[in-house]
Amino acid sequence: MEHNLDFGAEAQANHSLAILRAMECDDAVEPGARFAPGVFLSVDPESDTTAQLVSRPGMLADIRFTTSRPGRWLSLNIELGAFDLSARDVIGFMCKSRAEDTITFRACLRSGTEGGFQDAFFGKRVISYDAPSTHADLIKLDEREDIPATAPWRELVVFFPSDLRQLSLIDLSLFGV
Repeated sequence: MEHNLDFGAEAQANHSLAILRAMECDDAVEPGARFAPGVFLSVDPESDTTAQLVSRPGMLADIRFTTSRPGRWLSLNIELGAFDLSARDVIGFMCKSRAEDTITFRACLRSGTEGGFQDAFFGKRVISYDAPSTHADLIKLDEREDIPATAPWRELVVFFPSDLRQLSLIDLSLFGV
């Protein structure tokens, strides 16, 4: 997957996800380390959480977490670049997942600001259980004041339960209209 032929504001994220979907790996993942371009786990440094990521062609990742001291957060972060939303009415994502234990998690669009960042959460929680399930959510941009039209950087941040043991991300995609 050496060529990025995707177009549109969400192209950077979807290309990174396509690379991950095509990878084959079984590795321990350090917090903050990119395991695909612009894709990383963020773990509260006060936690002792470790992660093992398995990826096979055709699926994103099966992630197994081990912790005896859960932190305040555990997230999958996908860098979106500057991602100009000024010509968009909607931003959304689709996720297909499976988990050994029933869990819920949330996603947000994080926009860089002069003093840090601002998170704008999608309205619905993703529910994952012991069978593949598909989730879709979107944000109508003209109804939100917490999402700047332009930002120096953005990320899609998927916040997992901090005591999560296992999650299979079968697929994930970002879209804008």
